[in-house]
Amino acid sequence: MTWPGGGQDQQGQQPQQWGQPAPQQQQQQPQYGGFGQGGYGGLGAFDQKPQKKKGKHTKAILFSGLGVVLVAAVVVTVVLLTNGKSPQAAPTPPPGPTTSSKEIAKPPEPVREAAKNPGWQVVANSITKLMYEVPPAWKPSAPADKREMLGNPGISNLSKLGSYQCGGGTYSRGVTGMVALKPKEGGPALETGTIAADYAKGFANSFYRFTKDGKTQTPQVALGQPKPVQRQGVNGVVVEATATTAPGEPCMAASGKVIAIVHLLKEDSAIVMVANADTAAVAGQESAPTATDDELNKIVDSFRVATQ
Repeated sequence: MTWPGGGQDQQGQQPQQWGQPAPQQQQQQPQYGGFGQGGYGGLGAFDQKPQKKKGKHTKAILFSGLGVVLVAAVVVTVVLLTNGKSPQAAPTPPPGPTTSSKEIAKPPEPVREAAKNPGWQVVANSITKLMYEVPPAWKPSAPADKREMLGNPGISNLSKLGSYQCGGGTYSRGVTGMVALKPKEGGPALETGTIAADYAKGFANSFYRFTKDGKTQTPQVALGQPKPVQRQGVNGVVVEATATTAPGEPCMAASGKVIAIVHLLKEDSAIVMVANADTAAVAGQESAPTATDDELNKIVDSFRVATQ
């Protein structure tokens, strides 16, 4: 299998539990801050001004209502002074508005760009406008589904491949996802080679680790050399990692591959995609499909910013 944290695909599992260190280890501090599901407002949002704080409109209405009351009081006083008569019961001024209208945020437009690979399906984030494509056998996950990695923001907008049952749990033969990043406050500037290596190695460790008899077993990970790429006029880096699973867990594949691609959009923003697939069959689960090298490379090559 390939499953983050060496766990099972259990409904209701908290995202922060995937890929956590063993109890005796200290949690690593993230080097990067996540955008995407964590508040990133689209690729155009890098130049946007902060949104106005809520409540000012409500206060303006309350102050307006208060002004009506004060004006009414002044008018009554002037009439009394002019006529010199005893005060009469003044009509109660109409109450001010008790409700305020709020600006309704317009939902983001869905990505309408078609797949470039015939018969493939598009996986897209309507907020960030990031997208990639997967073959028909891959199944996109719910938008809230996320996979964590030790020390850095996880990936979302996932797709999974070849789901199978083993040992009472549900596993998959592959997983893909993406994330947009900004540098951590006070941290180093984003560097594509470093980020790609972090994600390739980090998710290879996360996907092929497991816990047995209270002890976490980590895989052996071999990290390849970074390769430069360019897409939509933006430079990037691809790094590949291979993982060899420790013995002792019959439900997990003996080996797997993780490819991470990173494009630096600006000095303070980067986009990342991770594609993973088993490279060895699980005993008794040979019928569960996995991705070929060609398919995995095509998935990574399809990662881009939507233009529609």
